[in-house]
Amino acid sequence: MKSWTPAELVDMLQKSFAGFLGIDPADVDPTTSIRDLGMDSLTAMELAIDIEERLGVSMYLDDFTGRETIAQLAAAFVQERAS
Repeated sequence: MKSWTPAELVDMLQKSFAGFLGIDPADVDPTTSIRDLGMDSLTAMELAIDIEERLGVSMYLDDFTGRETIAQLAAAFVQERAS
């Protein structure tokens, strides 16, 4: 499995979120609340599938719970996969 840095994941997540939300990736602030970006449970499920395809690892809806921002989600992902 590839080892991802938080910066690489933030970039990938910005692009994924932007694609699902129909906005430019530059408009996806990684420090903005995921909910404020327009994420709902359906978007989270679709995004988890997209992330799995891009990263080759499974993400679940629970992975988004408690992660307020893309930056926090990326950092948690790296930390959880490193252990």
